[in-house]
Amino acid sequence: METRSLSRIPSGRTFNSALIFRNEAKLDSLRTLRLVRALLRARGVVVKTATSTPSPKELRGVDLAIALGGDGTMLHVAREVSSRGIPLLGVNVGTLGFLSGVETSALRRSLRDVLAGRFVVEERSMFSAEVMRGGKRVFGPDLALNEVVIRCGEQARAITLSTRSGERFVADYFGDGLIVATPTGSTAYSLAASGPIIDPALDVMLIAPICPHALTQRPLIVPAHLPLVVRLGQRRESEVPRVLISLDGRAGCELKIGDEVRVCRAQAPLRLLLPSGRSFFEVLRRKLKWGQR
Repeated sequence: METRSLSRIPSGRTFNSALIFRNEAKLDSLRTLRLVRALLRARGVVVKTATSTPSPKELRGVDLAIALGGDGTMLHVAREVSSRGIPLLGVNVGTLGFLSGVETSALRRSLRDVLAGRFVVEERSMFSAEVMRGGKRVFGPDLALNEVVIRCGEQARAITLSTRSGERFVADYFGDGLIVATPTGSTAYSLAASGPIIDPALDVMLIAPICPHALTQRPLIVPAHLPLVVRLGQRRESEVPRVLISLDGRAGCELKIGDEVRVCRAQAPLRLLLPSGRSFFEVLRRKLKWGQR
């Protein structure tokens, strides 16, 4: 599998149809939905409101997806639209809105720019993950934009995870688990586990151990074009740990000793719509107060 350069290009297009997703738990999302729908229809755009899990029929013919909510909403919609190449515009109706391209305070101007083709499409790597047990797939493949997490369950006991990047052995980790993050996800769970911040233009994977029982095991960056395989092991035959896998915070499945979690770069990236002048580092400073004293 070859390496891939992620692109940031002008959208250079107008949009004729839009599918709007909203987080119904956000109090302002209904009001924002009505405004977005009115603004788009006034410019001749065919607008539909999505169900939580849209059918292929709902997605057919759609050339713009809009997510009204916070980062959790963006993660959910990314799974639904990335494989179809539908550009995704996030409207922040949440608290942080790190992935969103539009704030509600600038909604009218931003939508004009989007429809005029003045936003850019920034490709973001996504992961595909599956669980193999005895040579058979028992979970997946499923998609993640931020991270795949393998961690101990409620027993709070350290677990053993053996990791390979392609054919190369990486390490045996003993601790609470592992976070395998995309560059986009480097500012999420991995950041809380003392992982580095990665420019989303890079085509890499981040392996961040969760509470490792070794001072020398620190977060590691590996090539994304090589699949990462994580095998659940045990130190004693009597050891039967409860271990879970989750993708972007969604429960995946419970692992058994000998199971292998295979994480690879998804075939299709997420096509994220962003203002043309927006810088990743400016967002870090504004949203995460990065570099402030």
